[in-house]
Amino acid sequence: MERISSENYELIVLQGRIDQNESEELETLLNECVEDGKVSICIDLTGVKHICSSALGVLVAVKRRIRENDGDIKLIISSDNLIKLFETTMLDKVFEIFESKRECLGTFD
Repeated sequence: MERISSENYELIVLQGRIDQNESEELETLLNECVEDGKVSICIDLTGVKHICSSALGVLVAVKRRIRENDGDIKLIISSDNLIKLFETTMLDKVFEIFESKRECLGTFD
């Protein structure tokens, strides 16, 4: 899990399997972003093979909190399996999903 800060956005890069332990780490990291006043967040899931329901819950909860501060969380997903998961859970209606970092980060400029 990597956090890359910029003037206009925060980029969070996730890799591998996001299970219960990683979802707790993700929640801590996202809460740090909010506490730092960074509410334009792009989460790169292109290297993620699996994401648990706890992590999805964290994303939704933190997005709700960030929206109260006029911010947003947007996702970068290239895996068909993850796209299907977000469609099945209807989270594709909650999050803007992009195929590339350039596209996603460009929405915060």
